[in-house]
Amino acid sequence: MHVDLVARMLVRAMSVVLMLALGAGAYPVVAQAQSGKPWFGLKMPDARERQSDKDRSIFVKPDFPPLSLRLPEAEDPYADITGDEVYAYLESIVEITRQNRPDGERFWGRIAGSAAEIATAEYIADEFRELGLADVRMDPVQGKNQWWPTDWEVTVLGDPAYGPGTADVTLKSAFPALQLETGAQSVSGLEAELIYVGRGHPVDLVDRNVAGKIAVVHANMEAERFFQSARGHIGGIVKAGAVGVITLMNAPGNHQYALEDMGPPDVPCFVLGGDDGRFLEAAIAAAGPDKPLKVRLSLEAEIREPWQGKNVLGLIPGQTDEYIVIVAHLDGYFESANDNGSGLASMLALAKHFARAETPRPVRNHLLVGTSGHHEFSDGVEAFVAAHPDILEKTALIFNVEHPSAAGSYYRGKLLFHRGSVPGQLQTMTTESTRSLTVSNQNELIISFYREAIDLYGLVISSNLQRSPPTGDAFGFFRAGHTVVQILDANIWYHSDGDLPDSMYPSGLERATRLYAHVLGQLDQASRAELD
Repeated sequence: MHVDLVARMLVRAMSVVLMLALGAGAYPVVAQAQSGKPWFGLKMPDARERQSDKDRSIFVKPDFPPLSLRLPEAEDPYADITGDEVYAYLESIVEITRQNRPDGERFWGRIAGSAAEIATAEYIADEFRELGLADVRMDPVQGKNQWWPTDWEVTVLGDPAYGPGTADVTLKSAFPALQLETGAQSVSGLEAELIYVGRGHPVDLVDRNVAGKIAVVHANMEAERFFQSARGHIGGIVKAGAVGVITLMNAPGNHQYALEDMGPPDVPCFVLGGDDGRFLEAAIAAAGPDKPLKVRLSLEAEIREPWQGKNVLGLIPGQTDEYIVIVAHLDGYFESANDNGSGLASMLALAKHFARAETPRPVRNHLLVGTSGHHEFSDGVEAFVAAHPDILEKTALIFNVEHPSAAGSYYRGKLLFHRGSVPGQLQTMTTESTRSLTVSNQNELIISFYREAIDLYGLVISSNLQRSPPTGDAFGFFRAGHTVVQILDANIWYHSDGDLPDSMYPSGLERATRLYAHVLGQLDQASRAELD
């Protein structure tokens, strides 16, 4: 009986293996290549993008609504801060950005020193005045040289070997890897063979000859601030001899991504959106080693003269001569709704709350500052530090408000089974994406204020404190010797033209902004010695 059972189990296991092998054969790339259609009969980028647009329409009209704030209004001293109010501020900021998009510019947004960034500062100054803030003003910010891409193209070259009628395909999501003040380029019509290098990490380059070729890298989004798997690895691929690099973002839709640290300044490097990237991967696999794909790259980038921007300041007078400085950066790529339109909107809602007659006057002066040039070298912070040493000498703490609340979402790739498949999908949740907390001096009392507020308002947050130095504008103040606190979210729309208002829930903005107000209230009651 025992031997018979083992034999039956072996037969069954062999049957399963055979079924899986046959099932895997349901998806052979070679069969697609024999379809007699252009591009191996693959689904083309435009068709993929139309499906992604449908997915996004479902994303903004979920079957289950986002979680509401469960704290009873009567028990919440910050109930005057509503998500609809914060969201309305956000929509105004995004509309200003759209209206100030220069004709013909492909690199756009509230770029440092641009008309959109300055118009946003002026809007915030007007709102500060309307709310009754004191000493509202605009301080000049002198930027540095500015790297600026003016024109570019990434085209996959067609070949009859890929199917009758196969024509060139220009990948419209392609966006140059951002530099800072160096790297003017003029590359026209560079044609080279593609080579796929997986994640692009050193182990992926073993036995891969990239010399003279354009390397294709697959980048996974990470559930952490600013991270995806290819960042920082592109330089090694270029050093190995690649004449260009294309990074494919494993992300929903077909968005353009404006990302730094995605390639050196002397070689054309590009980032592709998800749909273009998935098409390119499928085409590389279908072409195989005998007739590898070729791509034509072009890139024109210039170094522009140093830009000029403006910081915007407004004061809520306190009862002492000490300060809490509340900071939110003005600039962003594309519409930049979450990064950092939502931070600016949250700061305006805080200004409205603390300035109203019903709110007790704060102990410390609350100075609200919209800073210019965060995505350059945080020049706005540098200008503020240089211009206001008297204020900073009396400042107990810097409170940074930066992309506080995107809806929780991720991309789940295509699933293959032996009897069918499930397409890749945008997945969303009823709450916000994860956040991380930085308290630069790791003061236990400050941490306890956040611990209480996080529980009170139900924020999704990393369970461990960020112990590395703060990033961005917060780092500028930290480097100048000031205690900085910030909550920062991680989301899949980071630095992309998918960073739209619909990527945020009003309820999430309400939750985050009330938490800010609660923590600010607690901080204001603690002495300078306790906060140090």
